[in-house]
Amino acid sequence: MSSLRESRLSIDGVAGVVTSAGDSGSAEAVVCLHSVPGSGRDFQWLLPETAKLARSIAFDLPGFGRAEKPRDFPYSIEGYQQWLAPAIDELGIRRAHLVLHSFHSQTGLMWAAMNPDRCASVTLLDGGILEDYPGNLVANIWRKKYAGEILQFITTRPMFKLFMRLGNPRGLNPQWLDELITEDDRATRRVTLELYRNTNFDDAKILRQALAPRDVPILVIFGRNDPFISWRYAERQRETFADAEIHVWDDCGHFPHVQHPERTAETVTAFLQTVVGSAG
Repeated sequence: MSSLRESRLSIDGVAGVVTSAGDSGSAEAVVCLHSVPGSGRDFQWLLPETAKLARSIAFDLPGFGRAEKPRDFPYSIEGYQQWLAPAIDELGIRRAHLVLHSFHSQTGLMWAAMNPDRCASVTLLDGGILEDYPGNLVANIWRKKYAGEILQFITTRPMFKLFMRLGNPRGLNPQWLDELITEDDRATRRVTLELYRNTNFDDAKILRQALAPRDVPILVIFGRNDPFISWRYAERQRETFADAEIHVWDDCGHFPHVQHPERTAETVTAFLQTVVGSAG
């Protein structure tokens, strides 16, 4: 979209991509993290709207989208934390409103736990504290050696599109979907397997204990038809964030910000209007 800018940002020699809108010099910003697979393009409809309230950015994290995909990067939540924290610092962001989708909600929430004075709010899109999460069929196959490689090898472009229709019977933006499939290349598929195998969702308990005492404004949006993370985890966010504002949308799957971009933008900006610029 014409109002968006793109740049590369290198941390410790590994480059990610930053898509941004709004005042690039502001120390307060909306910071969006995509899921797996995914990229900053996932937020292309949201950023122009949130930029009316605050500087807004979305990352292509290492291993995904147009970012570099080195073999020696530590593909784990902790490894991404080592890249994300200095990236946010490098961009001059001192007060962040996190918008987190699915898998990398873990990465963003870890940053929030480690930077409580800088996390101004959190928006969770089909993600969050996933304590006792059993995983989903595809992710659980990815975790298994050889089985994951076989599944990735046989996942053709038509199969990928069929897979993405799960929970999204009305379909997804075709251009976005084509870009997502194109960017899910061999290197990204390798990264995906490594990342899932290095992630233990039992660590959610540690995040809950770290974040529960913090009075962080929280917005939660889930699709009721999400086949990967049950919509029941939306309400469970209150176990950590007692005052969370929760929305569960019918006729919506795993990608509310793609499937319902206008509704997502309206809901998120209404929430941000109450917290942007606030002393907290």
